[in-house]
Amino acid sequence: MRTTLLASAILAVTVFVLGASDDLLASARELKISAENIQMLEHIADYPDLEMLSISCVEGLRAIPDTIGTLTKLKELTIGDDHGNGCSMNPALPESLGNLRSLEKLVLWGAQDARGPHHRIGERHGFPRSMSQLKNVTYLDLGGNGLSEIPEFVKDLPKLQEFSFEFNGLKALPAFLSTLRALATLRLEGNDLTDLPDSLSSLPKLTRITLGSNCKITRNDAKMRDLKGRFPKVTFVFEGEYDDCPAE
Repeated sequence: MRTTLLASAILAVTVFVLGASDDLLASARELKISAENIQMLEHIADYPDLEMLSISCVEGLRAIPDTIGTLTKLKELTIGDDHGNGCSMNPALPESLGNLRSLEKLVLWGAQDARGPHHRIGERHGFPRSMSQLKNVTYLDLGGNGLSEIPEFVKDLPKLQEFSFEFNGLKALPAFLSTLRALATLRLEGNDLTDLPDSLSSLPKLTRITLGSNCKITRNDAKMRDLKGRFPKVTFVFEGEYDDCPAE
């Protein structure tokens, strides 16, 4: 079993290999942390070769350790609900996240959600300013956090191709989105948008926008036709995974 793992191009470390040798763990490329093996997070710096890290559904976690910033080979980082597990996380994120310059995929679905039973009202920690330094991120998911605005650091991600801000409380898009020249897909399902700014038409690669459950748009046939006419190069998805719009 160990020989097979060592020969793998990507080595997944889970609770099932906690008994493996120190050398084997130190060479890991992938680590999945949950409530069952949360103790591994205290020693995250012992895995310098990590390329993929997931911290999922650890609802009582108060903070992500500063030592996560030592994982300079990390390409994919997931913190939060892991989509649909019903978890609520709101750990403080360290400024050292900005050291993850190799990061390409960042999923923070429900990772800053202060609405759950484990958190006090007003406890939201926010996003570190250093996240503006994540210049190689091409995929960013900030869904499920109860946010009313898109964080400022997003404007500093020049390689961003796919951005998800689903199931938040967004009422309008910020002007800076029109500066993200690499953006191709914009996922906005489950917000409270009433329109999209014309400035999005200046994005040369934007070809897909999802708007399901933005009820003031998806229950308005004239508005949907208007958007299709104003953005002829974009494929719109007006149907959502959940139809949360009140009955007319």
